[in-house]
Amino acid sequence: MSLLLIDDHRVFTDSLALSLDLEPDLCCVATAQTARDGLAKAAAFHFDAAVVDLHLPDGDGIDVIADLRRLRPAARVIVLTAHPRPDLADRAVAAGAVAFLSKDTGLQRILTAIRTADATRPTVDRRIHRPQVMLTPREYDVLRQLAQGRDATRCATELGLSVYTTRDHIKALMGKLGARTQLEAVISADRLGLISIGSRY
Repeated sequence: MSLLLIDDHRVFTDSLALSLDLEPDLCCVATAQTARDGLAKAAAFHFDAAVVDLHLPDGDGIDVIADLRRLRPAARVIVLTAHPRPDLADRAVAAGAVAFLSKDTGLQRILTAIRTADATRPTVDRRIHRPQVMLTPREYDVLRQLAQGRDATRCATELGLSVYTTRDHIKALMGKLGARTQLEAVISADRLGLISIGSRY
């Protein structure tokens, strides 16, 4: 099985490549430290699976997953990240990843995911704990607007709601998140993995 590795930490990438090459059925055909270089090599080399980090210096790792799937539809994409958050796991799987693992995961589990992970039953790190806070779809909409720095009036305009209804949703959000201010609610939601502020991973 031929593999492409994309990760901005050169030592990590080289070490993983050496480990993979020791396996009789695996071969690392290319490594890259940036999204641009990774996609260029994806176009130039045949590979059966790609191991991708989400934190890349020149691009969003989630976008890289989608681009790899378009370039090589038959290839499987395995995410290895230092930030195994549930919202990122959901986004990665939605983009086409068949596995989402923490970099703390043991080598054997990584090898198993490379060999057997399947899109119908994605492999997601067991240590990812989903938050117990349950929000309605509309509360999620309002929360995402707040995370973009919008106040109640602008949220209402963007979502086509009345200001009164929007304020009710904000009050409900703050109560569920135990927050005293809108900013505190956004920070709490980010820490719980309910949202991702900006492009930080």
